[in-house]
Amino acid sequence: MKKFNKLTIFLIPIGIAVNVVGGQLAVLLKLPVFLDSIGTIVVGALCGPVPGVLVGLGCGLINAISLPTLLPYTVIGMLFGVIGSFLAKKNMFNKIWKALINGVCIALVSTCIAVPITATLYGGFVGTGASGIAAALMAAGWGVVPATFVSELSSEMMDKIICLIIIFFVLKAIPARLVVKLPNGKYFVKENE
Repeated sequence: MKKFNKLTIFLIPIGIAVNVVGGQLAVLLKLPVFLDSIGTIVVGALCGPVPGVLVGLGCGLINAISLPTLLPYTVIGMLFGVIGSFLAKKNMFNKIWKALINGVCIALVSTCIAVPITATLYGGFVGTGASGIAAALMAAGWGVVPATFVSELSSEMMDKIICLIIIFFVLKAIPARLVVKLPNGKYFVKENE
């Protein structure tokens, strides 16, 4: 494993802070979105998969302090760090339409992982805004798994599309002189010059 440079080490806690603030805001307001993956994907995109995974892990552990039911979803947050790095290497952060595609694809991946966790461990109710959608569908006669799938997918689509659009603009705003100092900077320098 390569040694992290000082800038990468500096960005890890910033990424965690961005995620925690977004995640706590979503939980406190019972929003049907999560807003806790922006920092993970940005750090993964700029610094590589390992720093991205560390941001996802840190965020998951901190968010679980106030809502322990979120702990099993930490694995999804960690995966976002790997996905962020992969998408950077595939030049998927340079156009707004790619941000939309990224949002949809990430939402599908995270839904497929979250549904078994939510349905099996929590019966479709995690304590977030998405639980309201599942509750309404179950009250209408839907089974736990289909209600959880629709609930998770609708929440994830909204969340990830919003997050990936924000990420697109964040990455565009970072000056090339800073980006070039980061491990994955070479994938962004052409876009920021």
